[in-house]
This record gives sequence, structure tokens and C-alpha cells, in this order.
Amino acid sequence: MSSKLFKKAVILFGMCAIAFSLATGCATTDNGGGKTTDPTTIPASGAESVSDKLQVNDLVTVAVSGVGRSSGTQSARISEDGTIKLMLIGDYQAAGKTISQIQDELTEAYSKYYTEFVITVSSEARFFYITGEVRMPGKSVYTPGLTFTRAIAIAGGYSTFASRSKVRVTNADGKTRKVNANKIEKDPSKDFLILPGDIITVPKR
Repeated sequence: MSSKLFKKAVILFGMCAIAFSLATGCATTDNGGGKTTDPTTIPASGAESVSDKLQVNDLVTVAVSGVGRSSGTQSARISEDGTIKLMLIGDYQAAGKTISQIQDELTEAYSKYYTEFVITVSSEARFFYITGEVRMPGKSVYTPGLTFTRAIAIAGGYSTFASRSKVRVTNADGKTRKVNANKIEKDPSKDFLILPGDIITVPKR
């Protein structure tokens, strides 16, 4: 091999080594404790908050498919004790759980009866309410992650006569929270989540 060819081979080898080093360096991240994690894997961080959890009186629909004549759909409202009645399973505790939690648990429960099947869980649209001095008071569809500030925006914002320092938020179990919206506007970190069934009341000043 000539000296020129040898030099080219050395250069190519060096470039490959650098590329490999960069690739492996990007694949792992040191978290400070000597351990590495794949950055493409997002750890569970409690993304499903309390606002995503089903409550008493929510309608739950459970569809079982892939089991021939046994396939079907069941719908039931969550009773006062937090349960729904399901075929083969009986009483199932649904209140306080998210749709994905229920789906996972029912998939495991029905695996005692079926081998190849699909469980799909859904719930009806849920709402929150805004009354008083906003531009568009009334009922609005709740979406997970809804904040107080966003709820006010959905209602068109405050009216000219709104008392922003004396807003009240009453949740489904009757507990009322006093809210000074002026403080939230100055410090967004004070914003908070609105739950399904919450009633926001904006009084007149």
C-alpha cells in the first residue's frame, strides 16, 4: 500500500471513530449520578393530573372487541360509591382513576376470560361553568389541563363591571375557593387547574 493510500485510510478511520463517538454520546445522557438514560425515553411524570380522573356520575363506556359474539359495549354512570357494574367482573371501582388506568386494569381483568381481545374505555364530554361578570357566561366543555386563566379566556374574558379580586370557584363536592384574579395576572405561577363540574362565579364590583 502506498503512503498516500495509507494516509487516506488513517483519515477515514479517524472520521469513523469520531462519528461513532458522537453517536454514542448522543444516545446517552449522564444524569449526574453516574447513570445514563436514553433521551428518547420520556420518564413518567404524572402527566395525567387529578383533573383527568373520573368522578361520581361520570358516564363510562367500555367496549370489548375481538371476542366474537361476546364482543359488546357497556355504559354505566359511576355510582355514589365510585363503582360501575360490568359484565363478568361485577362492581369495578372507577372513580378517582383516569381513562388509561381503567383501560389497563380492565384489560388485565378480562384476560381471565379472553385470550385475544381489545378493551376501549371512553367517557362523555364533561363541563365547567362560568357565571356572572364575563362576556360569555354559561357551560363550556372541559378539557384536561384546563387552568383558571384559560377558563376565563374561554368565557370571553371579564366584563367591564367584574370584581376580579372576589372570584369564587365551587367544585363538585360543594367546596368553595376564593380567588383574587389580579394576583394571578401578576404572578402566573399562582394559576391553578379547573376540574370537571367546577362553577366559576365572577361577582359585580
